[in-house]
Amino acid sequence: MDGNGEIRDQLMLMRAVIGRKIMEIDEFEEKAANLTGEDAEKCLDAIEFLKKDIMGYKSIVEDLKDGSNDLTGDLWDIASLPEDSLHLYTDFYMPGLSQEDRAEDERAMAIKVKYAQDLARAYILHIGRMALTDPDVIDRILANEELVSLIGSAVLDIPELLEAVEKQL
Repeated sequence: MDGNGEIRDQLMLMRAVIGRKIMEIDEFEEKAANLTGEDAEKCLDAIEFLKKDIMGYKSIVEDLKDGSNDLTGDLWDIASLPEDSLHLYTDFYMPGLSQEDRAEDERAMAIKVKYAQDLARAYILHIGRMALTDPDVIDRILANEELVSLIGSAVLDIPELLEAVEKQL
């Protein structure tokens, strides 16, 4: 499959998941209105999770819809499942899905996780490049022994860099 076909398939999947999750919010709101105590609280927590999950998928869709996959999404939206909500997702939300919806959610979540990892890596690389080209930041790095030590360790691990540095000695 070509890159554009793969992106189109990812977009279709995420849009389907977004639509289903919007309907699930309506269902959880209806359930919460008829429940009390811990059961109602779980429904309300699921609604909050779904809203955040939808924001994450929408951020990816916005990035992918032009076919570029240029990693311009919002990492904070995409990483929508805080650690304290993991049990809600695995123990309450996922078991309530049909087998087909669960498989769809797992495929979409795998895309979301990979996208978040790629986006985080791209952001770190961007910040690193910016830091290494800004004279003020370079001065601050050089004034920080811990950072200089980390850089020195990295240079020692990369023979080409070590060779280039040794030529300067």
